[in-house]
Formats: sequence, C-alpha cells, structure tokens
Amino acid sequence: MEELKMGDRSSAKERIRDALKESEIPMDVENVRVKAGLKNWESTKAILLEMVLQGSVLGQKTTKSWIFWVNTPIALFQQSKRGRKGAI
Repeated sequence: MEELKMGDRSSAKERIRDALKESEIPMDVENVRVKAGLKNWESTKAILLEMVLQGSVLGQKTTKSWIFWVNTPIALFQQSKRGRKGAI
C-alpha cells in the first residue's frame, strides 16, 4: 500500500469529499478513487473508512464492498418526504 504523507492525506480527503459532494448517488471505492484522481484503491478505502469514523462522510457496507456519500441519497430523501418512519 502506498504511504501518504500528512499533507498528502489531507489533500486526498479534500479531493474525496469534493468527489462525493458532486455525486447525486452513493459511490463505491473505485468510483471515488477515479473521480478524486487517486492511484491506490487500498489507500482510498482506508481514507474513506477513516472519514466515516470521523463523521465527515457516510458509508454503508454492501454484500460486495462499501458505498459512500455526503449528501442524502435520493431514494432515502424521497422516502422521508413520504413520511416513512425512521427514514433520514
């Protein structure tokens, strides 16, 4: 796994956050990596999971991997507008 220096890690977090903000739907690790211009999949996943723990992005484990987002996913937003109990 490529190591990121502290300044590089902060820059990567900003690029990841920007990539997620621009997306209307949750993104998997590979799509985040490509859109943020990062080279290493494992480093991208590690940063994303760290950001989930810090509360700066949201994440959900799926059967295949993980998805991440910062904005409320459209489907959840539409469900909450209909008054679905427990929705965001």
